[in-house]
Amino acid sequence: MDASESRVLWLGLDLGTTNVKALVADRDGVVRGEAARPVALAAVGDGGVEQDIEEIWAATVEAIRGALRGVDAAQVAAIGVSSQGGALQLLDAAGCPVGRVLSWLDQRARQDDEALTAELGRPWFRRHVGHGGSGYAVGQILRLRREDPARLDPPNRVGFVGDVIVERLCGRAAHDATSAGLTLLLNPARGDYDTDLLERLGLARGQLPDLISPREPAGRLRREVAAATGLRPAIPVSAAVHDQYAAALGTGAVEPGVIMVGAGTAWVLLAVSSHLPALVTDDAFVCSHVVSGLFGEILSLVNGGSVVSWALRLIGRGQAGPDQIETMLASAPPGCDGLSCWPFVTPFGASGLEPGTRGRLAGIQLGHTPAHLLRAVVEGLTFELNRHLIFLKQAGLPVDRLVLGGTVAGSRTTTQMMADVTGLALDCSAAGGGSVLGAAILARGLIEPDRSLAELSQSMRAGPRRVEPGPDAVAYRELFHRYRASLPCSTAPRVRKIGHTA
Repeated sequence: MDASESRVLWLGLDLGTTNVKALVADRDGVVRGEAARPVALAAVGDGGVEQDIEEIWAATVEAIRGALRGVDAAQVAAIGVSSQGGALQLLDAAGCPVGRVLSWLDQRARQDDEALTAELGRPWFRRHVGHGGSGYAVGQILRLRREDPARLDPPNRVGFVGDVIVERLCGRAAHDATSAGLTLLLNPARGDYDTDLLERLGLARGQLPDLISPREPAGRLRREVAAATGLRPAIPVSAAVHDQYAAALGTGAVEPGVIMVGAGTAWVLLAVSSHLPALVTDDAFVCSHVVSGLFGEILSLVNGGSVVSWALRLIGRGQAGPDQIETMLASAPPGCDGLSCWPFVTPFGASGLEPGTRGRLAGIQLGHTPAHLLRAVVEGLTFELNRHLIFLKQAGLPVDRLVLGGTVAGSRTTTQMMADVTGLALDCSAAGGGSVLGAAILARGLIEPDRSLAELSQSMRAGPRRVEPGPDAVAYRELFHRYRASLPCSTAPRVRKIGHTA
């Protein structure tokens, strides 16, 4: 490697639901610059949640400029793009927005999803889209057709946040199978849009973003965007990939048997396998991985950081930082002196439980402190993590090791609890890991096509902190069995296979 190669940098973009992040990394994964800009969610009537694509675009430009401060922008060789999944944006023939972004959080299409699921049946959806029912883009398209059919007629197009931003960067609307999979318009067995579903929705394939490999450049950076950001024109830009799969690159979930834990507002699992996996619950999503030859299954615990935030507000510590939270968690013993928590505080339920199951705190005594309550909540989440891992094991998927990135990876107490409860080793990525680093790895993959993304992930990640099950693992095994036995209908649903359509 000559001196010029050692100076090459890669830019990763992560178009998150509430923040746009940009990160500049070198060949060793060392972060040379990073920035984030917030984007707003707007609540509208009847459960609607919308965003402004112009605000997202402005935040993208500002985040790039912020990440380049103090960096020689001429050394940036490519851009990788990670994005939230399923956030729909209608476009006219010129690529201008028609209305606002319909967030993946938007609930206004629920009745349309329920009606189509009832009509076609869950087995139909399992076969055609790798999920147990209608949702995301499918219901929203049905709702828009019902309310204003002309908005979906050609030459108007259906886009999503990731491919819309990619189009503004390089002139071509493109995303990969991981992004398309989370719209529920993709047939994962075929690796292409599901033609039967498109016909049902009245959409032509030409109205959707191009579906390309994450190793293929979507295009080259437009001159006017280069001028606005400080980057060189004509550097390659990736297609948009789903943020969970970008995070898999950033945390090292790039071989069968590795389970990535995303500990955000909702905790999410991404299980990696060497074949298209069984759909272990109707709430799961299966599709190909960004690493060629691998596949993934995403399971959401539905609850997660949202429960911790609720608990902190409840005990009057809503503004507590990571160090304060760590001190409180460490001050309470495993098992919380008999205090236990079902961490179900959202209205969306949880896999394998009776509908309507709600959260609860049990065993409260006068001697319990705010720290006991907070730890009980986190223990409940780790029990849920293990319950979902059991779904994967019962479906025959390999479950060998956990990887974790983000803020929670820095918590000694929470990560030890995860290892103790699951009985698995846990690799905690250093700061800078996750989807935005994964996007930078994706950018490098555009320039070095002969190296696998798994290899690039290994070379650009700092050595993780390994957490092994400790002395409390035996006690936690018993506590988990009690927790699981207390739940209504806590066994895993019947495994459903994903197959080709007829």
